[in-house]
Amino acid sequence: MGMMILLPTTGFAVDSSTRTLLQFLETEPTPRFPLLPPSLSITDSFKPSATSYAGTIVQLKGTAYIYHKEGTSAYKVRKDLPVFNGDTLVTAQNSKVTLQMSDDTTLVLTAQTKLLIEKSLPRMKARDTVLQLFFGRIRALVKKLSGEYTIKTTNSSVGVRGTDFAVAVAPISKNRPLGGEKKVTTGFLTAVLTGGHQSTVELNGLFGPSVTVKPFSVARVPSENRAEQAVYIGPSAVALLEQIAPQQHEVLPTVSVASCWMVSVKILGTEKKKYFKVCKPGQKPVEK
Repeated sequence: MGMMILLPTTGFAVDSSTRTLLQFLETEPTPRFPLLPPSLSITDSFKPSATSYAGTIVQLKGTAYIYHKEGTSAYKVRKDLPVFNGDTLVTAQNSKVTLQMSDDTTLVLTAQTKLLIEKSLPRMKARDTVLQLFFGRIRALVKKLSGEYTIKTTNSSVGVRGTDFAVAVAPISKNRPLGGEKKVTTGFLTAVLTGGHQSTVELNGLFGPSVTVKPFSVARVPSENRAEQAVYIGPSAVALLEQIAPQQHEVLPTVSVASCWMVSVKILGTEKKKYFKVCKPGQKPVEK
């Protein structure tokens, strides 16, 4: 049995393996390669995607970028910009972005994080959302609705039931055999942390059975790509969530801030597109 360590916030005891996992969650990862593709040109002049609206940037600290699916430009993020299905967001060092999604989920990307919005399709009483976290850490507050809400990583998928949780993914390394200071990457580690109340997720590795991560718990999928059993860590989970990405509830909207978004329609007989502003029910579409 491993050595037990007390968490400083509550005195709750965890073993050294769990302590290492918590340190992984609370540490900003450093990528070995650029998260933003070098082939993209960086511009301040934002152009909407032809795909459907997914959410809005409601907070920005530092520097971040958005690029559309099959796009050639990366746009500098600023507050109130829309994001679309197929968009990828990348945050720089010491930066953070908060999104208010179309299903009223709040999503926070911490520094040096790369996230793809594969699809975010809210329905009246259900949702269909798939996100892909390539690198870094996110915290999400998911409004409880029926339907699918999945976050994929390199070696796992997280099925979300609700409501407050964090996911982190980064390569893990070890020293080269036969000595030497250089380290080699042995795979990816995905970690999940849940808050209180009804915060529960289903963690799946590439192999083996899924693991239910109940409130106030932590779990991981290590480089072996099999989900390990969750460990209950008590209310200190909430303190760690706040350390990863503090939530400023008083400045976040309770519903999606975007009342309108842009869509495009091809002009018949040409390759040109015409953009329209589409608004929520009760407002008429306005041609731009």
